[in-house]
Amino acid sequence: MHPNRFRLPAPPPQAPCPGAFVLMSVGMLPGQTAGQWALQQAIYEWAFARAQEVVAPSLLERDLLAVWN
Repeated sequence: MHPNRFRLPAPPPQAPCPGAFVLMSVGMLPGQTAGQWALQQAIYEWAFARAQEVVAPSLLERDLLAVWN
């Protein structure tokens, strides 16, 4: 007899409760200079642009969609 025969499925992960979150303003974050904020914003914009390129349909997919009509 196999020991895994009567294994129960894993329980689903618990959803976080609303009390687990804390509202925090930007002023409470560790001090950053304007240059550091600008660099962080540039990094997020760069990452967002790369993500948009990944999810966009390829040229082949766009061409095939036009041909099928």
